[in-house]
Amino acid sequence: MIEIFSGSYIDAMNIKNLLENNDIPVFTANEYMSSIQPWSVSAGGNASAILKVQEKDLEDGKKIIDDYNKGEYNLDV
Repeated sequence: MIEIFSGSYIDAMNIKNLLENNDIPVFTANEYMSSIQPWSVSAGGNASAILKVQEKDLEDGKKIIDDYNKGEYNLDV
């Protein structure tokens, strides 16, 4: 598996949901510790949640993350 994203717990969960909704399986590293004690996982607690995908899904996943960063997904409920 290849790391596709590292960031805050909230951003990681938003991106994880987007990827899974597009049929891309995601593995989350440090999921619980990044929400409880992020400074225990990374220096200063920055980029403590890590998302990994299979190599075959990397290109599609990067496109989804780029669109998310551009604000092209409406996450309002």
